[in-house]
Amino acid sequence: MQSILFAEYTKILETGELSDIEITVGKEPNTKTYRLHSFILKVCSPYFRELLSKKQPIKIENGIKIANKNISAKAFEILIKYIYSDKLKLENNGFKINVELLVAANELHLNELCSFIETHLLMNEGLLKQNFVLIQTVADRHKFTKLSKYYKNAYQQDPSLFLKANDFTDISEGFLLRILTKDNLSLKPIEVWNKIIEWAIARSNELPSEITKWTTDNVKTCGTLIKQFIPYIKFEEIPAYEFFQKIRPLKDSFDNNTYTKILENYVYNTVNINSKILDYELACILTKYIKYYIENRNFADFFVSNVNFYKLKLLVRGSDNGFDRRNFHERCDNKGPTITIAKVKDTNEILGGYNPCDWKYGCYGNKIRGSLIFSLSKVNPSTFGEVDDSSLLSTCTVEPLRANFVDFSTIRSLLKDVNSGPEFGSDLKLLLNNTNRGQYCKNNYSEKIRQIEAEFEIEEYEVFQITKNSN
Repeated sequence: MQSILFAEYTKILETGELSDIEITVGKEPNTKTYRLHSFILKVCSPYFRELLSKKQPIKIENGIKIANKNISAKAFEILIKYIYSDKLKLENNGFKINVELLVAANELHLNELCSFIETHLLMNEGLLKQNFVLIQTVADRHKFTKLSKYYKNAYQQDPSLFLKANDFTDISEGFLLRILTKDNLSLKPIEVWNKIIEWAIARSNELPSEITKWTTDNVKTCGTLIKQFIPYIKFEEIPAYEFFQKIRPLKDSFDNNTYTKILENYVYNTVNINSKILDYELACILTKYIKYYIENRNFADFFVSNVNFYKLKLLVRGSDNGFDRRNFHERCDNKGPTITIAKVKDTNEILGGYNPCDWKYGCYGNKIRGSLIFSLSKVNPSTFGEVDDSSLLSTCTVEPLRANFVDFSTIRSLLKDVNSGPEFGSDLKLLLNNTNRGQYCKNNYSEKIRQIEAEFEIEEYEVFQITKNSN
């Protein structure tokens, strides 16, 4: 009998027959008007009972306009059909629509329905986490007991849930700052940085979604948006290659003092360097990258007993000592780990390599396990390449400890020039024929560090010995 009654209610809802009131919901121009029945509304909803029981009669031709911002037009339509039919299938709706239903049902004082919707939402924790900002907003504003309990427990265990949520960019500036002050974030510092940049892009109409398309003004705009978050990012824990790729291109987001302080903290100490090629910033990041590379590939025990190096001692410089290969060996042989850098003339390119062991006469075709080649730039992204496994040799020093890694027949065949310059495999060669000429051709190392594979003129070159900072 009850189902028959609700079937009749549904019919008069669809036809508008016997209606005595009009209710308009939504925001202009997307509004919708319903011809409804005040008796049914007053019976089913305390909200309408109070609204429609006022002494001043409501005329059908004037109607009622619901301007409540907590009731969306879509949610109102679903709830009205529920009131008239006593049927509601939450599984047919999307997650956000069901949240809107929960809020609207609360506004209409449909308490039992609120409890039902809350229980349904809590059945899918995955969706709750994907929409964590929405859940926090709804739980705090409307005091939904079940959702509030879930949100508070989840947030206490992992504040990073906000940063991981699909609706992360909806978070307020103040609350984002509050999250960043927490010590138990499960995200890595570079992930936190990426999220902050994502948030800034969403908050600004000026910032392109692709950072590579940003202008200098875009970078400065970003800096204004994220300024207050900077002190809470642990830049010193960001791997050097990611610092190069993600942080350094946006250095104009920081004021000069802040960026300098980040660099100093980044390497845990001031880098001591006397270079005509590297500025302080490039020196900091380069030493950090090499340290990270060694520590994370277990090369420290094999090549360098102490990798906490930040002092770079100049051994040779082309403009001071010439571009002679014999001079290079006299000054650089048997000095342990070194960094070699060369400025390509008439370009912004800085090419070089890291040699984890000694230079020696006959060190031809350097393809050492743990060695690197790189290209550095003050304007473009920098690139690092390590030796391909298939190319591994050890040709600079031959000691018992390293015997398992040495191909002696190959070494003997390569010792055809007892006075070669600094060379890294057959990829990067400097001081060709005792001149300020170099050559690059990708072969033994993983990354291509230069677009043009050919000879080039060296404007300046320097070799630095890596030693422990005694300060």
